[in-house]
Amino acid sequence: MFECRKCGKCCTLFRFFPEDSEIRLALDSGDGTCRYFDRESRLCKIYGSRPIICNHSKYYDECLKDSMTREEFENFLNVFCEKIRNDDFEGLG
Repeated sequence: MFECRKCGKCCTLFRFFPEDSEIRLALDSGDGTCRYFDRESRLCKIYGSRPIICNHSKYYDECLKDSMTREEFENFLNVFCEKIRNDDFEGLG
């Protein structure tokens, strides 16, 4: 099972999205960090209404359930999360 550690690192990855992508245009504050990320608390300012890309459970249900199991997706999230917490961006960009 994936459990967010609330480090905020995933909220700072918009530099990996193409500059003209819909997600980046909507969420990037201009420096690769989400416009809704509170740098002091390291939490989302709109957590209850966050976009689907930021809600792993909803994203799986609406976009991935036909292509992988929930267990596979959560294993992926655990590996991805560990890599970004350790600033290991190899293969992410």
